[in-house]
Amino acid sequence: MKKIKLLAVLCCVLTSAIAQNEEISITYSPASLYRFEKWVDGRSDGQAKYFVLGAFNLEYSRYLNKWLKLGINIMYDKTVSEGVQAYYYTPYPNINSPYRSSKSAFVVAPQLDFEYLRHPKFKLYSGLNIGYAKERIRNEGGLNSSADIDGLTVHLNLLGFRWGQKQGFTGNIGIGYKGLINLGYFIRF
Repeated sequence: MKKIKLLAVLCCVLTSAIAQNEEISITYSPASLYRFEKWVDGRSDGQAKYFVLGAFNLEYSRYLNKWLKLGINIMYDKTVSEGVQAYYYTPYPNINSPYRSSKSAFVVAPQLDFEYLRHPKFKLYSGLNIGYAKERIRNEGGLNSSADIDGLTVHLNLLGFRWGQKQGFTGNIGIGYKGLINLGYFIRF
């Protein structure tokens, strides 16, 4: 009886080791929400610099079964703008003051992915992330101010892929806090 139990435990351990049911991935999105904000708002008068870092994502996932993965996503994005702000007060001459404005976003979100094409070296999936976001806004210069905003955020992953068996390239197209397009690297163990 002890040999059977030992053999069963050994089979379970080997099966989980061979199955490679955990993944870690790092992705980058050049088309993040702050980048869209820059495209929409454009360049304001007096703005000399507008830098967008892009969204960096770190994900950990574990397979629940052959088709479903449950995991967690951590995202960071930042933007900085600098320039000269003009203030107008009617009876006084114009006041020009240098400014620096920065915004950073940090998101922690559970994620659920459904794989609808499973080949050992290529997988297609879609997913949903709903999580907690914290955004910090700092303005220095003419009007010094800072604010912290937090709340719920969502990302809908419309089409994602994993290319490679134990490690390889990953990417997705989606709508939400991760950005429009993500590309990166994954390791499955």
